[in-house]
Amino acid sequence: MFLICIVSTFFRTYLLSGQRPVLDCMVMHCLDGKIINTGLRSCIPDRNDRKKGVIMCGIAGLFGTPDSNIDVKKMLAALGHRGPDACGIYTAGDLSIGNTLLKITGDMPQPLTGIGALVLNGEIFNFRELAAEIGLKTDSDTELLFSLIETGVKEGSTPINAVFSALSKVNGDYALAYACGGELVLARDPSGVKPLFYCSGKEAEKPEIAFASEKKALTCIGRKAKPFPQGGILGFNTENGKISEKTPEGYLKTKSPEKRIHAEKEALFHLKAALEKAVELRLTPTAGIAFSGGIDSTFLAALAKRIDPDIPLYAVGLPDSHDVAQAESAAEAIGMKRNLKVHFLSPEEIEAAVPQVIYATGSTDPMTVAIGLPLYIVAKTAREDGKRVLLTGQGADELFGGYRRHEGFLEQGPDVLDREIYSDLESISTINLERDDMVTMANSVELRVPFLDKEVIKTGLTISPELKVLKKDGLYTRKYILRKAAEGLVSPEVLWKEKKAMQYGTGVQKVLDWLARDSGFSKKQGNHIEKYLMQIASEKAGINE
Repeated sequence: MFLICIVSTFFRTYLLSGQRPVLDCMVMHCLDGKIINTGLRSCIPDRNDRKKGVIMCGIAGLFGTPDSNIDVKKMLAALGHRGPDACGIYTAGDLSIGNTLLKITGDMPQPLTGIGALVLNGEIFNFRELAAEIGLKTDSDTELLFSLIETGVKEGSTPINAVFSALSKVNGDYALAYACGGELVLARDPSGVKPLFYCSGKEAEKPEIAFASEKKALTCIGRKAKPFPQGGILGFNTENGKISEKTPEGYLKTKSPEKRIHAEKEALFHLKAALEKAVELRLTPTAGIAFSGGIDSTFLAALAKRIDPDIPLYAVGLPDSHDVAQAESAAEAIGMKRNLKVHFLSPEEIEAAVPQVIYATGSTDPMTVAIGLPLYIVAKTAREDGKRVLLTGQGADELFGGYRRHEGFLEQGPDVLDREIYSDLESISTINLERDDMVTMANSVELRVPFLDKEVIKTGLTISPELKVLKKDGLYTRKYILRKAAEGLVSPEVLWKEKKAMQYGTGVQKVLDWLARDSGFSKKQGNHIEKYLMQIASEKAGINE
């Protein structure tokens, strides 16, 4: 017995104090024609908007309690900002899985059901190629993935093996749940671009597992969440609670690839091809680029310009900030001055955004908030401009040796640098991506990261570490091979220029320092910004860490 519902109306309202969606007008239409009051709300875009092909979403699920569907509804309400287009819930016994949807590809409502049921948050970028291979006509990447999984199950594979087989074919960013028979399978993309949190154990001596796209969704039903591992595939047996795990043969391995590229010319050829394809796959008519004028975002902009000459570039910063000046200079240098949209920050706007970023990230860590603030406002600006997808340069520093500490690792030997690059990629989700996803999705804008494309990572990891951090005449050039790949598209003054970290380049760090001191927290006593953020969290953001 299962139930699928699609939200027909969702008036999204939030309270700053407590930051919980206000649940007031909630009618869902069942596929069998019955109308059910669910306690969830959403909004359906108009027909023209839907035709634009613009999917981001939130997923949640619970097994182990008789009223699992009620708790899943609560979790989906907490994830409403991630997908205001539609909402669906599948319930079978003590298991419920659900989805809130903002579509980018296709019109397929979720969960999809057949032998089992699937909810997906993310994008499968090569779904059209895979659909053509199996003769499936679809505009939905979710339908393609579901078809691959269900085919595996029909042919006798266990649910976890069917998911494993399907994901080995895809190039995408995803977090998913597939329920079939007595097994619930969870999976996440190898870089952890899409967030997923979970908890498992026994509730009243009965096996239980819960999952959601954000920690706050699990918190609202009294569960303590932990990050689901990057690239992990987990099977949960609903009969006995036994957990099985699989790690796909992927590109994040602690050992070096068998084939290494040492020749600069060969490395450039493969890297350019992979990056061009990665950018092309991620562009939509509603895409923009988070633009700081550094090599990463400028290279992406130059590649995107070949496909969409009108793609907007979004930059933020205080009027006299480093990032605004660099963004203006870089945009002009690549012939995209008219594409640049600069949002000048003010201390008042930053102060107003602090509780929003604390709530979105669930953190009062000063670095998390300081980095999250400018990206939050970039996403907000893009959303107000009608955009739903934002490309960023995240991942380039980790993959190509862009941090100053990478110079020291090279001094210890190329193998040491190689290991550290792998280590950076294996932890990029918890350090950077989860934060970035939360602050962009708080504005219903999807984050896309071409530098963490499956083929770009494969190519990047085959390139010799000496081509990533080049030492010549006692001087280091970080991200050397990436800068060389951008030659001809990016001017020399941008190509070889170092960039400040976002929180400093935009001036946000300076404002946070002032806000903390203005609130009575002494810099001399230490941790003044953190103390200020904790005060804001308790007073306005509804968080008690």
